[in-house]
This record gives sequence, structure tokens and C-alpha cells, in this order.
Amino acid sequence: MKTNFNIYIIGLFMTSLSGAMNAQTNISLVEALGLAKENNKSLQVQKFSESVAGERTRELKGAMLPSIGVQGNYSNYFDRQVIFMPGAFAGNDTAPVVDVAVGGKNTFNTMLTFQQPILSEVARNQLKSAQLNEAVQLQTTKELEAQLVMEVSVRYYTILLIDENIQLNRQSLERNLRSLQDSRSLFSQGKALKVDTLSNFIAVENLKTSTSYLQSQHAVALLNLKQLIGVSDAQLITLTDKLQLDTSANYFSAIDELHGGMIENRPDIQRQKLVTALSRSLVKQAEAQRLPVLSLVGAYQLQAQADNLKLGSYKWPSTSYLGLQAAVPIFSGNRINSQIRQTSLNVKQSEIKLMDETEKAKVEIVSIQSRLMEAMRRLDAQERTVDAAQQNFKITNDRYRNGLSSRLELSDAEIALSEAKLNFTRTVYDINITKLQLDKALGILTF
Repeated sequence: MKTNFNIYIIGLFMTSLSGAMNAQTNISLVEALGLAKENNKSLQVQKFSESVAGERTRELKGAMLPSIGVQGNYSNYFDRQVIFMPGAFAGNDTAPVVDVAVGGKNTFNTMLTFQQPILSEVARNQLKSAQLNEAVQLQTTKELEAQLVMEVSVRYYTILLIDENIQLNRQSLERNLRSLQDSRSLFSQGKALKVDTLSNFIAVENLKTSTSYLQSQHAVALLNLKQLIGVSDAQLITLTDKLQLDTSANYFSAIDELHGGMIENRPDIQRQKLVTALSRSLVKQAEAQRLPVLSLVGAYQLQAQADNLKLGSYKWPSTSYLGLQAAVPIFSGNRINSQIRQTSLNVKQSEIKLMDETEKAKVEIVSIQSRLMEAMRRLDAQERTVDAAQQNFKITNDRYRNGLSSRLELSDAEIALSEAKLNFTRTVYDINITKLQLDKALGILTF
């Protein structure tokens, strides 16, 4: 009994856990963007690159600070150390050189060293390059964030568009099912042709197939959205926003400010400017290898030798010094010249790429602005089209019920109404997506 009770408890716990994992979660677009900012793997990887660049800057800052170290060693000699000296110095006039055993068999040596760079153009330019690279990584993160906002928003709006299409298909299906019932009833009464019933049946089956296809697209799009925002595939989510026109229109003021330098906010333009500055810094860094390096150096040393290990009786004479150390490069096999030429070519390449990206950005903004204005005009026309299609369908349906219109005319009116509503929905979707594209092109799309 006790075993069965334990199994029951475990089963109940697993059922509760499974239910919690599969609980429905409502997500708005703002919440989806928040999840993406926190959980997206690509963004996390880029932030690690940004942190690595920051640590590299701190590392090179440390190269400009004093270096202090302690080292020590102990050696036991089986035979005493020897030095070579003229024989006359050792009392052996017959030998020009003799070896003389010196020192103790146990030696101790410890040293405190100090070094402070005073003049090092290479180190200074390396630090500047690292700081520029850190700024490049920061702009790369901003660029990736803007791209992520764009991708998440597009996926979110795409799912909403598919939802709207499914709803429109279902509404059309309901109308066609009613028409199918009516045509079957009229056919049984001898008031309609069999072709009307067949036409309705075909329309119903086509709508069922279309709805099934849209539901499959919805599942795939939802899976892609979950991957972007870092949600488990098993998690059930429901999008709470509706596909409607964004009336905030914060891009209109941005368009007016375009010629006032708004384009400079784009992370990709900022990043390319920093890459160009980094290339110039690398040229100076290569040129700095020709310059001398001057450092302040010093040391304090203690040493002792004896034949025993009675450390208390040791004498520890000290040696200390403080001085300047200079290193002057003379010849490096033309390696420095080659590095300078390489980095100079990189500068020219970066400058051309910056000009190219700036020109493309201007063309992109004008193009998106034109598409946006066209979509807004199209929306006004389609609002009137939907109203007209609804009135046309109502009139045609009434005429068909009274035997004054054919089934073909009713089908045409129903198709026209569905297409009008679908075109209106797609235009609202296009406006929202184009607005996002314009915000991104102007550099104002952020979390």
C-alpha cells in the first residue's frame, strides 16, 4: 500500500509539473521584445564579445602601470660552483687559467623587481585601438539589438496577419456553408441548378484547405518567434496584441529631421566610423614600432650561501639599483614597413566602405519613406473598398434569396468582400512593417 501511495504521489507531482510547463502564457509585443532582450542567444553571444573587448582595454591600461614582482630560488650544489681566473691570481704562476671552487653548496636568492614604462608609443596606441574596438563592439551590440527588435516585431505581426487571415477564411467559410445549405435546399425544391450546389461545395472545400494551410503556417511562425525570444518549444503562448495601425507615428518627426543628421544615429554607420578610426589607429601603432621604448627599472636583491641549512646563522647581503632602460629598434627585416602598408590599405578600404554605407542608407530611407506614403494612400482607398464590398455582398445576397440574382453573382460578391478585407489587413501589416524598417533605417529602433 505504501508503495502504491508513493507512486500515486509521484504521478500527481509529474502531472502538476507537466501542467505548469504547458500553461498558457499571454504575450504582448512589448513583453516579447523584453524576453528577446533577456534570452536571445545571438544577443548574449555579442554581449560576451563586448565584455571581452572591455577586458582587453583594461588589460592594456595595466600595461601602462608599474609592474612589481618577487622571485626567489634555492639551489643545492653537489659540487661547488667554479669560476675561472688567471693562475697568478690563485697562486699558480704556471697555469694561465685555473678554476677555483667558490660559494656554498646551498644558495638562496630572492629579488623584488620594479618596472614602470615612461615612453612607449606602441603601448599607448595599443590602448587607443583597444578602446576603439570596445566602442565598435558596443555599436555592434546596438545594431544587433535593432535587428532583433525588427525580427521579433515582424514575426509577431506576421502571426497576427495569419490569425486575421484565418478569421477571414472562417467568416468566408461560414458564409459559404450557409450558401451551400441554401443551394441544396433550393435544388431539392427545383429552384436552383445542381451546378450552384457544386460551386458552393467546391468553395467550401477550398476554404477548408486554405485554412488548414494557414494554421500550419501559424505553427511554424510561432515556433520561429519562440526561438527568437528564448521560449521553450513546449511552452504554449498566445499573442494578445491585435493587428492594427500604429497611430503613434513617431517616424514622421524623424523623417523631418533626416537632413539634420538623423542618419548619424544608425549603429551600422557609427560602427563603420569607429572601424575607420580603428584602422587609422593601427597605422599609428605600426609606425610606433620604429620609436624607442623607455622604462624606469629597479630591483632589491637578497642572497645567501652556506654548506648547511641553518638559516638563522645566514648572512643576507642586499643589492639594489634604480635606473633607466631603453630599447631602440634598428632593423626588423622590413616587417614594420609591411605592417604600415597593410594598415594604410585597410584605412582606405574602411573610408570607401563608410561612404558607400552612408549613401546606401540615404537611398534606403528615401525608398522606405516612399513605400510608407504609398501604403498610407492605399489604406485610404481600401477602407472605401471594404465598405463598398460589404454593401455589394449584402445587396447581392438579398437578391439571391429573393431569386433575383444568380449563385455566380453571389460567389463573386463574396470573393470580392473577402479579398477586400484581406487586402486591407495586408496593407495595415505592410504599414506596420514599413514603419519598423524606417525606424531602423533612421537608427531609432531600440528595445
